[in-house]
Amino acid sequence: MTTWVTSPPRMQLNVRFSPFLVSGQRLFSHGSLSLQTPHKAWRHSMFLKSKPVVKDGVLSFNGTNALTGIPDNVVMTPWSNSSLFLGATSAHSSSRQVFKLGLIQDARLLCLFRFKIWWMIPRVGNSASDIPIETQMLLLEAKEDSSSNDSKGSPSYVIFLPTLDGEFRSSLQGNSADELEVCIESGDPAVIASESLKAVFVNYGNNPFDLMKESMK
Repeated sequence: MTTWVTSPPRMQLNVRFSPFLVSGQRLFSHGSLSLQTPHKAWRHSMFLKSKPVVKDGVLSFNGTNALTGIPDNVVMTPWSNSSLFLGATSAHSSSRQVFKLGLIQDARLLCLFRFKIWWMIPRVGNSASDIPIETQMLLLEAKEDSSSNDSKGSPSYVIFLPTLDGEFRSSLQGNSADELEVCIESGDPAVIASESLKAVFVNYGNNPFDLMKESMK
């Protein structure tokens, strides 16, 4: 007696009509997952094409003030049309430095800070004095200058991300004078420095969700 075993039909994925793929994406191209996303206009609107400017102690993007009262020892390194690195210099070398970056007042903000060494939680506020120590991300909402002819008062956003600069790690914090500070430290008394030129990455855009996602890549 011969028994015929019928193999189950092979499941085929119709990529063209798959609800799990965005239009324009291809699955398993050349033996691997390939996402081919066409260029879209949202990227141009998310990162507004306005180079950061520091003038008279004010850091601004497209008429939006991010920091005021910037000290003379703060250094700006442009990175793209909408971003830069902030750093600072000191007259002495140390394994731990705290630099003032400028004032933040009357601006809605959201920050993530290390509540415990293994745990981060959010906090909201309206000035730099609301920013706790060990802040790992700061998102600032700012209104464009209403006196500008091409401004409609729409909100824009500035993100501050402390970085690893060489052998030093950075974190943000505020003080009672509403000054934003960056703390850099090596964790080793033998590893010292008098400057950190790329301690904080700063980016600017009009969509807070996409701004955070793209800035953290």
